[in-house]
Amino acid sequence: MLRNADDRRLLTANDEQNAFRILYDRYWEALYKKAFQRLGDGADAEDAVQEVFISVWRNKNSIEIKETLSPYLFTALRYCIIKRVYRKAKKGLQVPLSVEELSVAGNSSEDIFQYKELQNFIGKEVAGLPERMQEIYRLSRIENLSPGEIAERLCISEQTVKNTLSTTLKKLRIKLSHFISLLLFIF
Repeated sequence: MLRNADDRRLLTANDEQNAFRILYDRYWEALYKKAFQRLGDGADAEDAVQEVFISVWRNKNSIEIKETLSPYLFTALRYCIIKRVYRKAKKGLQVPLSVEELSVAGNSSEDIFQYKELQNFIGKEVAGLPERMQEIYRLSRIENLSPGEIAERLCISEQTVKNTLSTTLKKLRIKLSHFISLLLFIF
């Protein structure tokens, strides 16, 4: 009986477990595909979708929908992905895809534009750093050298490399947090 119910009815159904399962089955695949396109990792995509469903179910009594839950779910997924990318950026991880890979993965021109904007922003911020910080950052993040390899190449201590990377990433995190906040208001 609930299988054919609309989303609004499922959010208020007495049989919560069955209602949740129906909503999950109805939207999981589309949400997963979108999350995978954006994150590029199956486990991260699954975690993001699960996080969205948990949030929806916890807040089901305050969610107002007109006809379908779809717009709400995809908006929640978008913010979840932004948070995940931001958390990765805070840890100093790189966004793994190039613009060409984004095109092949079937991302929209808007996604590619946003990615280019992010790359340009990071590039400008790195260019504004002192020369030594730029060099160590590029060796680490672009050439993927370890701190030991960088230290050997630049004839400095490994601890100096680690300290410089730490300082550089802190500066970039601060700048990136302002950029992401701006994106949240624009999109």
